[in-house]
Amino acid sequence: MSHFSEAGYRPASKSYQTNQMSYSAAPTARQRQKNSRELLRSRLKQLGAWPEAGDIFLELLDQAKDYGVTLMPTDFDWLAQVADDASRGEDIGLRYPSIFHKLLAFPELRKSFLQRLQRTILR
Repeated sequence: MSHFSEAGYRPASKSYQTNQMSYSAAPTARQRQKNSRELLRSRLKQLGAWPEAGDIFLELLDQAKDYGVTLMPTDFDWLAQVADDASRGEDIGLRYPSIFHKLLAFPELRKSFLQRLQRTILR
């Protein structure tokens, strides 16, 4: 008789389960987009340029999944003007509704805008 047949199976006192939260996994694309939207929101709130209905718009945008919004190369041309107005505390959602919508919908436009806004503020 081998020692394998004599050994009994003893169940562990606690079942093994992985804790997904304990691992520092890279954020998903959806989480990165949410984080960059929050950064945009906080920067514009600091400047007083966040639209009054901005939070409601964010909720609706998540439900619509950016339906009907198309990023155009010329949208990047507006960033300097929008950043100047935002740095002066203007409601960019009211003044530039299409660009504001696209800032929330497109991470690459949002990133360029935040960089432009930072340079505008530092001038």
